[in-house]
Amino acid sequence: MSLPLNVIIFATTMPKQCYGDNDNKYTYDKTIESLFSKVDKNTFKNKILHLKSRPEDEKIAKTIKDFCKLSDVKVIETINEVKHHSENIANHSAEYFKDIYKAFSDAEIRKQKYTLWLEDDYLFREESLSLYDSFVTAIKYLDENPDQLTVRYNQSNHTVNALEDYLDKDYHKASEDIFIQGSKYTEWGPTFTFQPNISRSNEIYIAWKAAQNYLANLDEYHCELMSGDILKTITESSNPFSFFNPKKIFSEHIG
Repeated sequence: MSLPLNVIIFATTMPKQCYGDNDNKYTYDKTIESLFSKVDKNTFKNKILHLKSRPEDEKIAKTIKDFCKLSDVKVIETINEVKHHSENIANHSAEYFKDIYKAFSDAEIRKQKYTLWLEDDYLFREESLSLYDSFVTAIKYLDENPDQLTVRYNQSNHTVNALEDYLDKDYHKASEDIFIQGSKYTEWGPTFTFQPNISRSNEIYIAWKAAQNYLANLDEYHCELMSGDILKTITESSNPFSFFNPKKIFSEHIG
């Protein structure tokens, strides 16, 4: 069944340092194939991949665009020099912020109330909650709680276990499926991260439109902390970030 939900996948032509059973330096295909193996692609009103292409990566850009066409995913491409975050964090963050704003500026995206934000190196791991049911749960929760801004799929990776990482942090249960970050969830307080999440499309658009005024600060202001601080200006809650119970569903970072 179709939902008032987009999916925006953020990708670049830069190779990744892959983990697990990955056999190449690109993961966009695994992410898209895995997503559509878990939910019908028609669940989403819009299926977008924003591709940040370096000028020298024309060949891999074409490969990605061809794959997306076969997968019924629309590509929005931006061609510009971008550095890996390990090389130049300010450049990487600023270029990503531009991409987010560009993708959410699309009028068709903002016609749908909600968007699944998904980087191209994440897989969903369903435990006792299916991915589709998590969409329905998040939409109902955000409809009923206007001061909550996002519901995140906590990540596991090569060093972090999502099923355990949250246990000693400050949180409380909104329900058995969704938990809310408390004021001491991290040393910086409640935070927004670029892990997969479901958010209101217009709120992300508003926040990242504002963020364009602060790109020069990203060399000293961590991109996720800036994101969280801007998002907190558009809510009455001091604890507006929620996450799915990782024992029910979480994400795995493979890139």
